Amino acid sequence: MVWDLETVPDLEGFAKSNNLVGRSPAEIRTAMGADFPKLIYHSIICIGALVANRTANGYEVQAVGAPHIGQRTEKELIESFVHKIAQISPQMVTFNGGGFDLPVLRYRAMIHEVFAPGMHNRAYYHRYTDDNVDLCDVLSSFSFGAKVKLDELSRIMGLPGKPDGINGSQVEAYFNAGRIQEIADYCKSDVINTYRLWLRHELFRGRLDQAQFEFSEQELARLRTET
Repeated sequence: MVWDLETVPDLEGFAKSNNLVGRSPAEIRTAMGADFPKLIYHSIICIGALVANRTANGYEVQAVGAPHIGQRTEKELIESFVHKIAQISPQMVTFNGGGFDLPVLRYRAMIHEVFAPGMHNRAYYHRYTDDNVDLCDVLSSFSFGAKVKLDELSRIMGLPGKPDGINGSQVEAYFNAGRIQEIADYCKSDVINTYRLWLRHELFRGRLDQAQFEFSEQELARLRTET
């Protein structure tokens, strides 16, 4: 399972923690400042995920999507996601998931009192395992100075990268403008780019041969054409 979160600042939570309850949203947002918020102050608005199964020929994508809070509540998004993880106990693949997505998911699940034992079926919260492959970490050999952005890594490898007109810093503005489906489409593109980078990594380390790698890419292209 390759997955990614999109989030916006949690104004209500920040107000509770900083004695600002009763203040206007604008006042609370100003008090949060322009810096990237602490992870406890991120509210999940979209969870993108791709599930693929290994076959003798390579990987076949079973599902890809990005449900969002225009369709269900944050708690329901989290419950559905962790329930799927409990069902299939997948290997997880992320890009900076260890530093952002996993801790944010845990914080938000705890805030909403979500029952999520499946998140501990495998060592998802352990950094140096194959249970959760954080490509940002792994490809930089766990060196902060060697880390790169998903978009630039995707583009240098000939992949599409992020859609024109939106990046992570603009998600809050898109959300405030009611452009939630565009955020979901952006999230889905990040998931697909991450999956394709992971296929390259599997080829590099010999987990896929050239024919299996090409089959996996063709299967993804076929699915995207059909959908």
